[in-house]
Amino acid sequence: MSSIRGRQRVNFGYKQVDRRRNNLKPTPQEFLNYPDEQYIDFSSQNISINKKRLRESHSPKANKSKKFKQDNNNSYLSSADFHMLTDELLSHYTTAKQLESTFTLKWKLCEDIFSMFVGIVPNLGVYLVGSSANGFATEDTDADICIVVSSYPIDQKREAVKFLEIMRRALRKKIFAGACDLIRARVPILRFTDYATRLRCDVNINNITGIRNTDLLRFYAETDQRVAPLVLTLKAWAKFHNINDASQKTLSSYSLTLMCLFYLQAIAQPPVVPVWQTLLSDRFDVNIPVAHLKRNDQPKLIWRSDNHQTLGELFTGFLRFFAKDFRYEKHAISVRMGCLIDKDDFLDNDTTNYGCALLAIEEPFDLTNTARSVYDDDEFERIVRVFRRSYYTIDKTKSFSSILTEQFE
Repeated sequence: MSSIRGRQRVNFGYKQVDRRRNNLKPTPQEFLNYPDEQYIDFSSQNISINKKRLRESHSPKANKSKKFKQDNNNSYLSSADFHMLTDELLSHYTTAKQLESTFTLKWKLCEDIFSMFVGIVPNLGVYLVGSSANGFATEDTDADICIVVSSYPIDQKREAVKFLEIMRRALRKKIFAGACDLIRARVPILRFTDYATRLRCDVNINNITGIRNTDLLRFYAETDQRVAPLVLTLKAWAKFHNINDASQKTLSSYSLTLMCLFYLQAIAQPPVVPVWQTLLSDRFDVNIPVAHLKRNDQPKLIWRSDNHQTLGELFTGFLRFFAKDFRYEKHAISVRMGCLIDKDDFLDNDTTNYGCALLAIEEPFDLTNTARSVYDDDEFERIVRVFRRSYYTIDKTKSFSSILTEQFE
């Protein structure tokens, strides 16, 4: 995760630049340590903030639901030759992953946005979030940017939209971006294309949970060298079979990533990654201000896996688990605790659950269901069929291309 923060009475003096021609530079050192945030008064900008709001809720308590045991016998994998499949997956990852130069362009875009508002908004924070910053980005991944204007929660429907309107006018005035579209979702975003780099950008305001899960997923991506290639190949597979696209009835990339991390921490034996929120509970405490999150710690110095399975074996094992073993009607996935939890109990406590969720995946910080968009029976059954047909095909062929030749329905 990368961020830019402002301090009162300090102006870092960034100016708008031609990001295509700048030399690559590391994150400025002065942005790595931050003071405590102060409450921000936006009265001069006609933005109303409720000063009586409390800070974020206490750290999520461990779900008391029973931990379910699974058949973790992966001996069937060790007898086959997965070298060709592993080479295919690594080749795809090498070709598809985000270039360091693209990351740097996104970072410089954050700098430009920071420079536009640093003199107006005290304690401004500009964060590059999502796949672009957590290690799971492809070269065509959009730049997701979170602007933090207050350490207190704000009303997303009113205050966040109001600030995004101000930002849209500022971008147009500076001829900074192409058409700016304000999308009024649960977390509203401003979508535009940067003129200088042609990067597609989505900007949100004060989505603190998004910053936290970017930090957590970055930790998982850097824990083991097999994690990022596995996530990116799963995304490519899901996109090819239309179970991970713009449709509101399919899996989001975030949900698919959590499914993968859960498999690596709870099903693969020995575990490939630990349950970081349990192992380092203080490090991932939701009461820590996002400005104080560490960005230079290295998970590889804390954890080393005893699992020596190849990337091909892990990919096949993931498909097998969700094709044959996972009980969608009974269990919910919790990366926060590294176990399966009772689905009904989980959905009963999810305030965003307005209907019948057919797939339940717990968001590690706000405990909502990240897969609530999977509510259509026909679409859900198609997703499960894709898992099953993909597993049975790749188990026979040991070839990644064999499950990308035709769409499974």
